[in-house]
Amino acid sequence: MPGPGRPPIVSDDVILQQALAAFAASGFDAMSVRALNAQLGLSHETISKRFGPKRDLFRAAVRYGVGRFITDLDAEIELAPPGDDLARLRSTIRGFMVTTSHHSALGELLNNEGIDDDERAVLIGETGLGERLSEVVGLLHRLHAAGVIRQTRLRELWFLLQGAVGALHHQSLSRMFDPFDGPVDPVELIARQTDAVMRTMVIGDDLGR
Repeated sequence: MPGPGRPPIVSDDVILQQALAAFAASGFDAMSVRALNAQLGLSHETISKRFGPKRDLFRAAVRYGVGRFITDLDAEIELAPPGDDLARLRSTIRGFMVTTSHHSALGELLNNEGIDDDERAVLIGETGLGERLSEVVGLLHRLHAAGVIRQTRLRELWFLLQGAVGALHHQSLSRMFDPFDGPVDPVELIARQTDAVMRTMVIGDDLGR
């Protein structure tokens, strides 16, 4: 335990989690490392001593966020029983929506206009996200070549799935529809949206269930 007057001991995971949220909320330029230290009850130089300059903290926070995202995504995909490529696509789509709904700050951060394309490319390469995206591209190509799905590009699928879980990210707006649909049930929403996305892609009646 820290002694009287000493700042608390805060783990790297906690710092990176809070840094990720701060960068997502404020953007890179406006995010204050000093304010983050104060928020966590740390001395004003603690975070810089651990992670270096602000750019290094940013990259560490993104690596941390993407790492958690990939771990959670893999766990969701593996919940589905083994199957063929179509079943794998379905479990990936569902898993992506579940995981995205739990990691909204990561999406907000990567969408920030203060991050240039070269930096995004570096981050995708460093974090392993690029490898996961390449796997999905291979899956889409195989299924299209086999005549199972319509041609689908990765960008199209990414933003289709982001929109599909919009009700979970924009909860105040979503509540506007409660008088018509009732309160949103995240599990039901993701199940229905998984079916809807599969229907837009699959040729025929087999949806990969």
